[in-house]
Amino acid sequence: MFILLYVMCMMAVSAGGGPLEVDAAYPLADVTEMPHLNFIRFRGIGDSLLEEEEEEEEEVPYFDASMSSTYTAYLGKTATLTCVVHAARSDKSVSWIRGRDLRILTVGGYTYTTDLRFEALHQKASSEWTLRIKSVQLRDQGSYECQITTKPIRTFNVFLKVVEPTVEVIGAPDIYVNTASMINLTCVVNHAPYPPEAITWFHGNQTISYTSKRGGVSVVEERGETTTSILLLQNARASDSGTFTCQPEGMESAQVTLHVLDGERPAAMQTNSSSVSTSRLSAIFMVATIATIAVF
Repeated sequence: MFILLYVMCMMAVSAGGGPLEVDAAYPLADVTEMPHLNFIRFRGIGDSLLEEEEEEEEEVPYFDASMSSTYTAYLGKTATLTCVVHAARSDKSVSWIRGRDLRILTVGGYTYTTDLRFEALHQKASSEWTLRIKSVQLRDQGSYECQITTKPIRTFNVFLKVVEPTVEVIGAPDIYVNTASMINLTCVVNHAPYPPEAITWFHGNQTISYTSKRGGVSVVEERGETTTSILLLQNARASDSGTFTCQPEGMESAQVTLHVLDGERPAAMQTNSSSVSTSRLSAIFMVATIATIAVF
């Protein structure tokens, strides 16, 4: 019992931060003095492992800095919107949402809309979540949101621009030329998903033909991202006046009214250029001459 009392006194001294003098009520005979005890807190290996796991769990998903915020799609073609997320916690943690009505379109690799034009694309363990829109329509233009299900939710907004093909005749609605001059009508097709298969010219309701009795008719076409069709009529005459229509296959048409004048020079009169460079016109005239000779 005396030993227990001595130990308790020593613990009180250590807890108090310094030595205390204690008067024993009884003599402590045959008691060996115990060494001073220092209490040390040991840190186990398991503690450090837990802390490392906690640090790893604190890493939150994030968007790739190289992601584009704008996309362009041609009317009737396919649009592909790609969201790149790093450190995603699961394949289902990324969604695509339409901005105009906040409709959930995709979650992970699943599609959540009855519109069959929308499709979710994602491979397991991949950092890319793709929204594909087939047969793009004008109403598909607008904002779309890529969303990560974190707390708080992280979002990345993109804008889809839908480009509609346009057809125009340079110089429309009215072009003026002098009698006996070269008529040059240029039709331009912009923003088409692909060059039209054919472009037909009409004068009034009649299709313009290389083999027409008028003669001197030629057409030069340049196909590409922008397609042009240039109608050349040699030796302008009064009967050429009227409405000319450019009709690309599968697209809207464009019209221009031609006025053939005899000596008059209105301010808007064409000077045989129609916004075409001199070097280009020279090449066109050469082709037109060859085509005319072939007709005759």
